[in-house]
Amino acid sequence: MNAAVGLCADCRYARRVVSARGSEFWRCLRADDPALAGEFPKYPRLPVQRCRGYARRDASGTPS
Repeated sequence: MNAAVGLCADCRYARRVVSARGSEFWRCLRADDPALAGEFPKYPRLPVQRCRGYARRDASGTPS
């Protein structure tokens, strides 16, 4: 786990986004689910230490 990012670094629902200026953000794909409306921020404050939506990605990068 990347200490600066927290759980998002290896979550199957997180995607790293780099802006045109080189800034890095982490986007939560759980925020797109209408059934979970408002439960997950689109761009969570980092580092994320706890998240009830966390699901670890396997070593190959494929969701497990």
